Amino acid sequence: MPARRSRGFTAGPTVGLPPGVSVFLDGVRQNEPDAQEVNFDLLPMEHIERVELLSGSASLLGQNSMGGAINLVSAHGSGPLSGEMELSVGSFGQLAGEARTSGSTEHGTDYYLGAGYERERGWRVATGSRNYNAFANLGRTDARRGLSFQAYGARSRAETAGSLPESIFAASPRTNFTAGDFEDLNAEQLAVSGYAPVGRGRGGLTVFLRRSGAERFNVNQSPDPNVRSRTTNLTVGTTADWRAARAVGPGSLAIRVGVDAGANRVRVRIYAEPSMRANEPPRDTLSELTTDVRSPSVDVASYALADYRVGRLTLSGGGRYEFVRVPFRNQLRTADDTRSDFRSLSPRLGASLEITSAASIYASLGRSFRAPAILELGCADPDASCPLPFALGDDPPLSPVRATTYEIGGQLAGRTWLATASAYRTNVRDELFFVASDDALLSGYFTNLDRTRRDGVELSMRGAFGAERLTWYANYSFTRATFQSLATLFSIRSDSTFAASALAGGNDVQVGDRLPLVPGYQVKAGAFVPLDGGIAVGVDARYTGRQRMRGDEANVTSPLGAYTLISARLSADRGKWNVAGVVTNLFDSHDATFGTFNVTRESGRLERFLTPLAGRSLRLILRRELGGRVDATR
Repeated sequence: MPARRSRGFTAGPTVGLPPGVSVFLDGVRQNEPDAQEVNFDLLPMEHIERVELLSGSASLLGQNSMGGAINLVSAHGSGPLSGEMELSVGSFGQLAGEARTSGSTEHGTDYYLGAGYERERGWRVATGSRNYNAFANLGRTDARRGLSFQAYGARSRAETAGSLPESIFAASPRTNFTAGDFEDLNAEQLAVSGYAPVGRGRGGLTVFLRRSGAERFNVNQSPDPNVRSRTTNLTVGTTADWRAARAVGPGSLAIRVGVDAGANRVRVRIYAEPSMRANEPPRDTLSELTTDVRSPSVDVASYALADYRVGRLTLSGGGRYEFVRVPFRNQLRTADDTRSDFRSLSPRLGASLEITSAASIYASLGRSFRAPAILELGCADPDASCPLPFALGDDPPLSPVRATTYEIGGQLAGRTWLATASAYRTNVRDELFFVASDDALLSGYFTNLDRTRRDGVELSMRGAFGAERLTWYANYSFTRATFQSLATLFSIRSDSTFAASALAGGNDVQVGDRLPLVPGYQVKAGAFVPLDGGIAVGVDARYTGRQRMRGDEANVTSPLGAYTLISARLSADRGKWNVAGVVTNLFDSHDATFGTFNVTRESGRLERFLTPLAGRSLRLILRRELGGRVDATR
């Protein structure tokens, strides 16, 4: 599943892509402690009731929240026993089945149980995926007290395809240039949470246990070795808070204070394996264990927030103090053992004004923080580059990332529509950046950049026509992500070996140059139209603007072109049955969504390496409701 972008920052499954968005499931952090990546394929998206997006600096939510935070709110049961079963088939061998049941007992206990399976062959050659998941919520809650239990588990295996040399991309985008890449992921989580009156307020407590594992295999061009990594993460954590509201002077004051803590046990093992040319017989050579690192890290924080409302004006202020300890324990060379400690105070100030009952404006100032992950700390030496997915060593220290965001915005509501607008600037110090190595292909190291910046504007509208028969939305975002200090970053383009190539050139970054892989413009729009006879039609469109390529931080070559992705849906209701057809990439576009530079070993040519959009696919879905009406909008 691709990364999620917010204001020039990302959250996604790619190990080594510096994260800037935090992701939570019912308040439990899902960023993995080894590299702060988010494995979206393991999250229980089939069992999510709504997605809450907090754009901008989420100071009080801790690490990785520079571009915002995503909280996934899971489904709970209510009312009489009901259920749903779903079966779908589609292009490229897609097959999926889901089942869920929910309800509440006469004693007030609610429950939700669900499970699913999905597989597909994949659009590109020698690709495919399989995914299993199970999820459960059990609770007893009312307005004053509540106690709930949550458990979920998931496993995902995917045979993946990387970027293609442009010469192959243009002729056959379905080609898998380095067939054999895969990732095998699994995760389990248990959480217990509750709330009750405490003094003149309400206290809440969550305790959780989370475990994840990953095996990744990256096939390289011969003679570069293939790389296999095995990672395990175990986290035990808790969050406790207390909130209260009371009258103070002419207004009302709402306060919230809390602490959260997590203890992680991370182990990373990396193996080098021989790479074989086409038609070459297998070699009788064992994998070589090149890295074996343990990191029992801890993250402890306290936070406070106060909102004071007088008439139509609300003033807010708060802060979060965080301490992070990341040990590095080398199991192969114990003399390399080190420890890195990071501390940060992240304040936040804001004000909002209700101009009328339908219009309001706000302004805010916030600071956010991210400590380097063990993967980044162990791969920070330019004289000892790390082969993907990163062989760790005792490397020079890195500084934590700090971001300060200034934002203004507002919203305006009509009878059947709502519009919001915001403008922001985020100044980043010591942003972590992966730099290619001049020693070997597909290797590099992490370093701190002195200053970077994100400037942007976001506009959104949503509404309904005709007594809510037609619902629609439209979102626009402009993001200018730039370097704000000079830097000389190695790129394979600047290697003297390829001086005659049309792609060759220096990579001396100037102030104002665009950061790579951040689209300047994005537009999203869609509509859903229920028709007579239980028929419904929906369409979604996504436009992504041009973006600079990785390896051209100096902005001297042509950027990746803009692309548009359109999806459509047709569904029909018949009592408790629903049938739907969904088409993604309606016009079968194969535009590039990612780009970097590399050398095709067979020809020795320097080329752009590009990743295409997946081809057009059709999915047919049959759903049967047990004890209730089918929701045709799902």
